Amino acid sequence: MWIDAAWSARGLAALHAMLDVDDHTRKAMIQFLFDEGFWDARRLTWDAAVSKWNDAKNPGKPGFWKIGELWALALRFERHHLFLAVMEDLGYEVRRTPTEERRQLLLERMTAAVESCEQTLNTARTELARLRLSTGPREVTSRAGDAAPLRFFRDDDASPVGF
Repeated sequence: MWIDAAWSARGLAALHAMLDVDDHTRKAMIQFLFDEGFWDARRLTWDAAVSKWNDAKNPGKPGFWKIGELWALALRFERHHLFLAVMEDLGYEVRRTPTEERRQLLLERMTAAVESCEQTLNTARTELARLRLSTGPREVTSRAGDAAPLRFFRDDDASPVGF
């Protein structure tokens, strides 16, 4: 059996280690969930949010945590207990990427994003210029019957194929 009581207990212990914080941090975490739009302050009072926090630690309750909520809390508050337990269970060794290496990766992502934006802007500018040219006033220089027939050439013998 893949999932047994011991596996579930390890997961819940990691979840509780991640979320068992002092009152100040718990309040900050709940406020973060409101601020980031995970929880709706228009439909959830502060007292209800505290109750939801406590209920969410119980997988038997309908309001159990969503993966996005846990991921965001782990990232924002550096509470990686659950993530580390998952990686250990999957057989991965986890190491924190050194700050300079992370900085370089982020700079590379930013450079790629800027280059992509520049390319998109240049394409849009070109299309806009074409649009301006195609919608501007024109003089009619010939009539439909006056023009020579359109011709294409074959690659192999360069003989014209007319339409």
